[in-house]
Amino acid sequence: MPIFSVIAFSSLVLSIVSLFFAIRGKHQLYWISAIGIYIFSFLAGFSIGQLTVGLTFIPLTLAIGYSLGWIKNKGHSIFSFCLGTLIGTLMVVYVGNMLFYPLFPFLN
Repeated sequence: MPIFSVIAFSSLVLSIVSLFFAIRGKHQLYWISAIGIYIFSFLAGFSIGQLTVGLTFIPLTLAIGYSLGWIKNKGHSIFSFCLGTLIGTLMVVYVGNMLFYPLFPFLN
C-alpha cells in the first residue's frame, strides 16, 4: 500500500532532519530521530529494515546520555556514538526480528 511508503519515508526524513538539528545543539531531538528510524525500519520491512533498525541505537544512546547529563564534551559524545554502534550491531546480529517485538505485544 502506498500510504505505508509515504509514512516510512516521511519518518526517515523526519529522523534525518531531527538528527541534524540535534547535532547542532537541540539534544532533545535525538529522541525524535531514534523513534523516526525505528518506524522507518519497521515499515521498510524485514529486508532493509533489518539493517536500519541497528541505527536506532546510535541516537538512542546519545539521547540517554544527554538526558542524564553523562555527555559533557565531544569525547563523551564519540564514546556514546561508538557504544550505540556496538549495541546496534550486536542486537541486529543476535536478536534479529525480535527487535520489532515491542510493536506486536499481542502476538505470542
